Amino acid sequence: MSPTIWELINTALTPLGVPMAEGSYIPGDNEAYPDLYMVYFMVSLDPELFADDQEIERTELVQVSIYKRDSLIGLPDVIGAMKAGGFTFSGGRELDYDPDTRHHAIAFDFEYLENL
Repeated sequence: MSPTIWELINTALTPLGVPMAEGSYIPGDNEAYPDLYMVYFMVSLDPELFADDQEIERTELVQVSIYKRDSLIGLPDVIGAMKAGGFTFSGGRELDYDPDTRHHAIAFDFEYLENL
């Protein structure tokens, strides 16, 4: 069985050594958010190619957001890690500052073409 999109993302990002979570990062009891962490999730799943009424290729759009306390200077190379994992970078944007946790954030979008 081939790996899921979540396993592919996790495998691509693990070498960065940054705490991460699928969907949302929820610290444990009596724990604070780390100074640096990532969250990833699938945005969309779109069929791309059919043959004999069967889907044979699909594109999965995923978002990886990286949160850093105090500044976005000195972020790990999320784009490079995801590209090395077989993903194509398709854009990004800065997210709103969180005054409660003091985290800045940037979201990156990636596509993955899956052959079924």
